[in-house]
Amino acid sequence: MTSRTTARRRPPGRYDEPGRRGGRVAAVVLGVLFLGLLAAIAYAFFTRFGVDRAVARVIDFQVQSDSVVRIDVEVVKPEGSAAYCLLRSRSQDGAEVGREAVQLAPPGDPSRVVRVEHDLVTSARAVTGESVGCSLEPIPSTPPAP
Repeated sequence: MTSRTTARRRPPGRYDEPGRRGGRVAAVVLGVLFLGLLAAIAYAFFTRFGVDRAVARVIDFQVQSDSVVRIDVEVVKPEGSAAYCLLRSRSQDGAEVGREAVQLAPPGDPSRVVRVEHDLVTSARAVTGESVGCSLEPIPSTPPAP
């Protein structure tokens, strides 16, 4: 007995030939998405590890009175650079009651980690002491929003 293998054939004129255009478009779209993902990952690593910057962490804060909050801040920065941070405090209702740009490390400071206690003057009783952000360049101190 002989077995004959026949390929499935479509009846002529009933179906179009399968196109390859859809597969090519899908490959191009997937390639572009993959390159975009790689670019996003590279950007995230560059901003996190590739740029010299100062990063602050509030260790503790203590409300000293109705008009002063003592903020204990630790800053990690590149050796030999200055560190400037924007500190703020908020009242019970969340309103900002104190804000000040502070130089936490002078230019040329050989330390990589600097820890400073700063007394922040407030316009009302505060319940928090926060670091808004830090920079290696001076930060302009803006008054709190009304």
